[in-house]
Amino acid sequence: MEIVRDVERPDSAITDSFRDVSAADAHEAMDKSNAMAPRIAPVDAAHRLCGPACTVRVPPGDNLMVHVGSQVAEPGDVLVIAAETTRAVTWGELLTLNAVERGIQGVVTAGNVRDVAALSELEFPVFAAAVSQAGAVKETPGSVNVPVTVGDVVVNPGDIVVGDADGVTVVPKDDAEAVLDRATELADREAQTRERLANGESLYEIGGYGERIESLGGPALGSDSDD
Repeated sequence: MEIVRDVERPDSAITDSFRDVSAADAHEAMDKSNAMAPRIAPVDAAHRLCGPACTVRVPPGDNLMVHVGSQVAEPGDVLVIAAETTRAVTWGELLTLNAVERGIQGVVTAGNVRDVAALSELEFPVFAAAVSQAGAVKETPGSVNVPVTVGDVVVNPGDIVVGDADGVTVVPKDDAEAVLDRATELADREAQTRERLANGESLYEIGGYGERIESLGGPALGSDSDD
């Protein structure tokens, strides 16, 4: 059993800025990396999360360390739970009520969750691999704030976790500022693209895909206005 309390977190201003960054843009800003597998999905797509990771590793069938992690986590943290099975609950209504009182921002778990109707009513962001009523015991030690792998992505304590309707992206804390700059640039370019689309251009034209097709030996299609 390992429980680490002293975790280095990114500057709060950087973390707060990521609240305006989509999971997709954060992923694209890291050369299309660090996107959790699609099985880690939102319980309610209306809820998004963003915050430094407080990681938890639990053994099969046991969620004792989730309670420990909930106690160790600081306000603003996101609990990231590495579980070896989806057949024992890692999160539910009572844990959510406790988390809300402690200022925890949300949960990402490779295990299962239950009480999903209550979670939606509480508007608490939860991303999970499965929904199931299967219960867990609280008997076996695990770890808190150690490196874990969830959704095929390595998560270190303090990494910034961004989750929305599209999924979850993990931003390494040491790269956070650079990733934020690139994600902001991407968002600005997308805004410009939306404006050009509204003015009648096509993505084919905006993206220069005609030249790309020609370079691959394909025919030149021209614009929609060509005869």
